[in-house]
Order: sequence, then structure tokens, then C-alpha cells
Amino acid sequence: MKALGRAFDTILNVLAVIAGVILVSMMLMTVTKVGMRVVMNHGIRGVDQISGTMMVYMTFLGAAWVLRKEAHVTVDLIVAVVPDKVRRIMHVTSSLIGAAACFAVTWFGTNAVLLSLSRQVVVAAELEIPRAINLVVIPLGCLLLGIEFLRRAIRFYRGDVPATKPSEI
Repeated sequence: MKALGRAFDTILNVLAVIAGVILVSMMLMTVTKVGMRVVMNHGIRGVDQISGTMMVYMTFLGAAWVLRKEAHVTVDLIVAVVPDKVRRIMHVTSSLIGAAACFAVTWFGTNAVLLSLSRQVVVAAELEIPRAINLVVIPLGCLLLGIEFLRRAIRFYRGDVPATKPSEI
């Protein structure tokens, strides 16, 4: 089971690196487009559309890695003032709810991708990109995020991760 966990962590690490590369690529594309518009009074067609798609990919490829690092933005107004045992229960419960939500998005997202593929839907914009290309990363990312939420719930349940107050982190 530990080997499976390490393999999953490796997948998340690789996807986080890909998300980082996407971020840098998106920045370089945008800078190049702006530079070309200033110098040659003409930008690059489709950069904004591709950047939008890249933002979706970056978000969903990196989300599970960010959760594993406990680096998501949180507002812990209530969690900070409850006893450790209650805090742990709250973390387990919220992780299970997060997993359920992610698995629901995975299910419906997969259906949306399959429907887009079967109907050959394209995005009507500068570049006609199949809609499924824009959507496919959503169920994939939510599946990985749901699995990471389950792993997180197990870690909190076992007490492997201390349910510390935010001021103690």
C-alpha cells in the first residue's frame, strides 16, 4: 500500500511540474503577444484562448499536489478555537465532503467529455478547438483531488497529521 501511495505522490509531483511549466509557458506566450503588438502592431492569434485553456489545465493538474502540501487557502475561524479531537473530526469530515464533491464532478465531467466527443462539439472562437480538450482535465484533476482528499481524511483519522491550530503552523 505504501508503494501505491509513493506512486501516487510521484504522479502528483510530475503533474505539479507540468502545471508549473504551463504557467511559465502561458506567461511567455502573453509577453510575446504583447511585445509583438507593440513592435509590429500585430499580436498572435489565439493566445488568449490558449491561455484560458492553459489556466484550466494548470489548476486541475496542480490541485491535488497543493492539497497534499496543505497549501490551499483556508479560513479557520472555528477550527482554530475548538479542541484537538473536535478539530481532527472536522478535518476528516471536510476531507470526506471534499472527496465526495470531487468524485461527483469526476462523474459528471467524464459524461460531459464523452458527450462532447460523441457530438464533436468545438469551441467557436479564434481557434476551433474541440470542447473535449478543454474539459478532459477537469474530471482527471477532480479524480486525483478526490483520491487525495480520501488520503487526507485517512491521515487525519489516524492522527498522522497533527490537527494543529493555524497559529501553531
